[in-house]
Amino acid sequence: MIQEHRLLDGGKIDYQRALRYQLDDPSWVTTLFFVTLGIIVPLIGPIVVQGYQGTVIEALARGGINAPPPPFDFAKLADYLLRGLRMFVVSLLVSLILLPVFWLGSVVVLVTVLPTMHALGPGEGLSTMVGCSLVAVFGLLAVALGLAISVVVTPPIVRAALDRDLGGIFDFAFARDFLARTGADGWKAHLYLIGVNLGLFVVGMLACVIGVFPAIAFGMLVQAHLYGQLYLLYLHRGGRRVEAPVVG
Repeated sequence: MIQEHRLLDGGKIDYQRALRYQLDDPSWVTTLFFVTLGIIVPLIGPIVVQGYQGTVIEALARGGINAPPPPFDFAKLADYLLRGLRMFVVSLLVSLILLPVFWLGSVVVLVTVLPTMHALGPGEGLSTMVGCSLVAVFGLLAVALGLAISVVVTPPIVRAALDRDLGGIFDFAFARDFLARTGADGWKAHLYLIGVNLGLFVVGMLACVIGVFPAIAFGMLVQAHLYGQLYLLYLHRGGRRVEAPVVG
């Protein structure tokens, strides 16, 4: 077990480390290739990739922020699949729980704005402005929903990566404690991920479009390291370690 003072340098998220850590692996190109391939393969592929993300989280949980990146190992394909399945089920369930909140907000906006637009009439310039505002509100709601889901789903995903007991994954006390201790850092990390993924997407599009897939894969590797860092930050701030056995 690693010592608490070795968890994070200064108790802060190291965003630059999340970007460059995979380059410490001499076979990082091979790893990126297999993660990219997993994204392209329907159904099973993305779940395997999520499982590999789980091994990155586990590596940080065991060795701290400077733990070497685990190479993609075909001998562990079954572990990737099972671990990824746990992570996928958790993220899906949390997303389904939060979706009604979005639809409720959408209904409130429609009920509030549409009568005003009808009263103004189709020829009014103000009606057009209200319509544009409605579109903007829906766009902001969609972004806010995606961000909120990403933040809320982080604790159960982290636990699913480390805990082989499916029942233990739905430990709501752990999730609440995780979110309370990581606080604004969780929101900042996910905002950072949005920026990184947008930048990578643009670079991928410029690389004859086909570069989008490796760009997405690279973004998922960054995401995995940030999830691991959030877990380390949680421990640094007095959180309880996930003690369930993990695959070696």
